[in-house]
Amino acid sequence: MNYRFFVIFIFTFVTVECQNVANNANATNTDATMDVETTNLEEEISKPKLPRLCTVCNCKDDIIDCDDRNLTHHFEGEQFPNKKMKTASFKGNLLVHVKPFPKIEISELSLQKNQIMRIDPGAFKEIINLAVLDLSHNQLTTENLKPNVFEGKFSPDAYEPLGRLLVLNLAHNMLHSLHQDLFEHMESLKVLNLSWNLFSRIDERTSIAISSLPHLEELDMSYCDLKTLSDVHFYSSRSLRNLILSGNLFTSVPKAFEETTMLEVLYLDENPIQIINHLQPFPLIPNLKELSLCCMPHLTTIGPYAFSGLTSLERLRIENCPKLESIDDYALAMQNNSEAPVWPPLKKLDLSDNALRYLPQQLVARWDWLEKLDLMNNKWSCDCNNQYLIGTLLPKYGRKLMGEELDSLTCAFPPEHAGKNLSSLSHRSLRCLDLNNARPERDATILIGVLVGLLLAIPVCLTIFLFWRRGFFFCGTAGPATFSRAFYKRATDDDEF
Repeated sequence: MNYRFFVIFIFTFVTVECQNVANNANATNTDATMDVETTNLEEEISKPKLPRLCTVCNCKDDIIDCDDRNLTHHFEGEQFPNKKMKTASFKGNLLVHVKPFPKIEISELSLQKNQIMRIDPGAFKEIINLAVLDLSHNQLTTENLKPNVFEGKFSPDAYEPLGRLLVLNLAHNMLHSLHQDLFEHMESLKVLNLSWNLFSRIDERTSIAISSLPHLEELDMSYCDLKTLSDVHFYSSRSLRNLILSGNLFTSVPKAFEETTMLEVLYLDENPIQIINHLQPFPLIPNLKELSLCCMPHLTTIGPYAFSGLTSLERLRIENCPKLESIDDYALAMQNNSEAPVWPPLKKLDLSDNALRYLPQQLVARWDWLEKLDLMNNKWSCDCNNQYLIGTLLPKYGRKLMGEELDSLTCAFPPEHAGKNLSSLSHRSLRCLDLNNARPERDATILIGVLVGLLLAIPVCLTIFLFWRRGFFFCGTAGPATFSRAFYKRATDDDEF
């Protein structure tokens, strides 16, 4: 009996103790949970609430405008509006370090005119449908612009490319070279702007980087102090359509253009090229349709067959070249040994703001095929060498090709026509300039002067001859004795001594 009582007592005691322990544990867990919740609540209370992007910037429709707001950072995920955006611009702020953007859908992102020196790896990989990225006017250097900056989302095999990125602007930075794998995550890139950087030459790494873009259509490397281009620089750029090389230091037309077989537009403005002729011509670029040679301060000569390799040229702009005085008749003609020369199908010709005196009649195969012609602000000479321009071309096609500008086209030479409108002389047969300083109006004056001179010279010469015959000039066979005898008078016998 005592044994049973003892067992019951032990069982009861253990049960009670276990229940107390469980209650204590539950109480402890409850206290801990309450402590955590209290801590989180305190943190949420102490943590400043980030402002919505649209309270700081201007959000209208599908455009985010954060320009010129002295921002030192871009926004986090919950701050962006939860909708598809076309453009987000952070232009003109104080960004130095670009951290990864959140998962947002933006087509165009502009970070230009900041002070960006560093961009984190994968900074743009979460952005959905990013097509245009503008990083121009910053302080990016070759050393801190690495390929991982443009890496896409991670997959088991490799980083996926930024497959929808089509335009990348890196102009006005401090790049002197490019990492050869810089564009490995941009297989769809079509437009690349590298202008106003510090290249001075395109080294092998940079050449490999550019050539790795299989779909590149437009490349801008203007104002990079380039002096030469390697002959193989564009060997792999089979898709290149537009090439802008303005403001560099080329003294002759680069032969590397031979590799740009699909090139359609070429800008060589503001280069110190002096002569373009058959010895230094443009290479064969069979698909080139537009060529610009503006603001070339040293260009003096465009000789025969200078553009003979441009068989498809439609738009030619040679503008604001202050030393360019003449263009050869066959500058655009294509050399053909067996047949007559052939000209390209030119549609627009701009020759304004040069020092041209004559427009060659054969510069264009068919003037009536032109759609636009600009001849303003040259030094046109209104003489017989411009008879076709003044008497035929302008009367027939001038109004169609030049519009109201035709009335402002004036002569610079010769002086009797200076300032006159070219069209006003269309009915006249213009005389050729003479050798007397190209001043035909002086001919009558010269003839009258010669006649008056002869009339005055004849009596003067006769008078001199008579005096000479009388021995007044001590010359010829007469000497001083002869001169004294001419005034000698014999004395008579009645004269006293």
